[in-house]
Amino acid sequence: MPRHSPGDILFEETIPGATRDRLRLFSQATQDPNPIHVDEAFAKECGFPTVVQQGPMTTAHFARLLEAAVGRDRLKLLDVTFTAPVFPGDALTLTASISKVGNGVVRCDLRAVKEDGAQTAKGFAEFEDYAEDRRQ
Repeated sequence: MPRHSPGDILFEETIPGATRDRLRLFSQATQDPNPIHVDEAFAKECGFPTVVQQGPMTTAHFARLLEAAVGRDRLKLLDVTFTAPVFPGDALTLTASISKVGNGVVRCDLRAVKEDGAQTAKGFAEFEDYAEDRRQ
């Protein structure tokens, strides 16, 4: 298994923008009643140019990429804060960079950025260090 060091990029992947239909389905699946995600007129009344993507959709993308990179059993913590709105069609580049390794834990900083450079989410994740894996 590979060793991780601070500064390493765990992943950097661009996720295509979600469609309005995907936002509607995500709202149904997560039982999110907020009309800002599906009602254009309501979103505009709130000051947005269109409906807004759900923050947990970005979190779900991070979780999927982390699971692929380190495995479901190793992932111990995922914390994401949303910093700017994401609209239908906005592609996001999601990055995880290793910030700390020690005591059997690897911590990585997370960042989601739109094509125009606007950061839409930030956070961190922690997972078990491969070097500490006694199952090898």
